[in-house]
Amino acid sequence: MCPRNSACRPGWRYDHLLKGIMQPSATRSPARSLQALLRNALDYAGMFPPASLALDEAIRDYARYRSGPDAWLLSHFICPANRLADLGSRLSPLSHAGPLGVSALGLQSTGPGDFVDRLPDSVQLISSFETSYGSVFRIHAIELALPSDVVVNEDRDEIRRLIDAAAEAIERSSLPAITPFFEAGKLPGTEVTRRTIRAIADHNDTGRGVRCLPAAFKLRTGGVTAEAFPSVEQVAGVISACRDYAVAFKCTAGLHHPIRRYHESVGTEMHGFLNVLAAGVLAHAQSANEVDLSAILADGDPSHFRFDADGLTWLGKRVTLEGIAEARRELIVSFGSCSFEEPLEDLRALGLL
Repeated sequence: MCPRNSACRPGWRYDHLLKGIMQPSATRSPARSLQALLRNALDYAGMFPPASLALDEAIRDYARYRSGPDAWLLSHFICPANRLADLGSRLSPLSHAGPLGVSALGLQSTGPGDFVDRLPDSVQLISSFETSYGSVFRIHAIELALPSDVVVNEDRDEIRRLIDAAAEAIERSSLPAITPFFEAGKLPGTEVTRRTIRAIADHNDTGRGVRCLPAAFKLRTGGVTAEAFPSVEQVAGVISACRDYAVAFKCTAGLHHPIRRYHESVGTEMHGFLNVLAAGVLAHAQSANEVDLSAILADGDPSHFRFDADGLTWLGKRVTLEGIAEARRELIVSFGSCSFEEPLEDLRALGLL
């Protein structure tokens, strides 16, 4: 595998996650920099809380969104591995839409032994799905939650062992190339999370697989209770660590709104997806430190985020279109949301769409 300091082609690690998904042209005219920031950025997780839609309803909605004028924002459909067969039986809403990108959630585990034991089952579910429905669906990623006791209590060698085991299970399969994302529990602290990110980087530096592409990190940015939302400092620490160790990341949960705001439904401040994406872009393009990243993440004033034809600006800090595109390929891949319409409504209310 290409070491972090080598002269590999920019974006070789993760740019496949931004391809192979239908990208209709927008009928509206958002700023080019906003398009660069948000194109294929939203992983649709309609089956998960708080929406918690049935699979039939979620896939019908996704098919409708893909045929609409804002489909350029959409990325993967999120589906548990043990529901893939059910997804495959719902082909009719999607048969006209071209290959559908899917990110599969691996089976839940209760500890390190169970994690390793269940890996072949997760991989087999995905492989069987690809064999049966590969002409309609493309599995681009598998998302795996590392056992919380290992993440909190063990050193990165034990975390690395589990990451290596996942890669080996993928390599032994008949899968096409996919990216594994690893989640480190409920983000108990920056040091614990940095340990996991460093273990992912150590794994990535040892050799490049054929089926298992370089691993990435999954950051949980919220939930249905106040306790599920990490602080801006914790999120800034993750972004900084991923940048420092050249590990891409995606976000999941809690990013329903563009700009950070207090929401009564959870009784706390919710992170904004524009805040998080802008922080990732500035971390990559300008090596912004954790203090600056925390300030970006905490900013609840939408007027501070400016988008034009040539780049984005946050309080005088500017990134070009090329810098945005590179950051999306190499650092911040996407964010998951159980709603597609709510983010769109907020972007329209801000005059951005």
